[in-house]
Amino acid sequence: MEFNISNGSVSERIESCLDEFFKIKSIIEGMGAMSHPVPYLTRYSIVRACGAIEFGFKTIISDANSEGQSNQVKSFIDKKFRNSSLNPSYSNICSSLASFDDSWSNNFKSEMAGKEHKSRIKDSLDSLNQARNAFAHGGAPSITFSNVENYFEDCVAVLECIERAINP
Repeated sequence: MEFNISNGSVSERIESCLDEFFKIKSIIEGMGAMSHPVPYLTRYSIVRACGAIEFGFKTIISDANSEGQSNQVKSFIDKKFRNSSLNPSYSNICSSLASFDDSWSNNFKSEMAGKEHKSRIKDSLDSLNQARNAFAHGGAPSITFSNVENYFEDCVAVLECIERAINP
């Protein structure tokens, strides 16, 4: 999968996640899709993918706001935003961007609106969050590993939109 993320930490996290997905896919193909461990591997993949997207969106925003700031401001951003728990939903991304700069939120919405498959991308973000929340609250998400891979790819496009919105 090709992507265009300039933030090194975020790019590394995406690459790491993609590498794990490749390995998991190989395991699933070797065992068979109906094998008993497959749901556990899929659930792990859900958490891994959603965590990488959450890390990505918060890191891109935090890094943009920390550059050139005092240690106190950096510490505040880290404690109040970067290290907080916040699902990477479309509405949370928009409100987080607006908390720092209304134009960033508007730019992000414009970037997303310009995507060829904008509805699918938003649905993927929503589906990945719903699957993680379902699993985190004791449920059994019904998505497949292939779904997780597809959702993750769409969600990386969201991260690209965030970066372009902040750094036009």
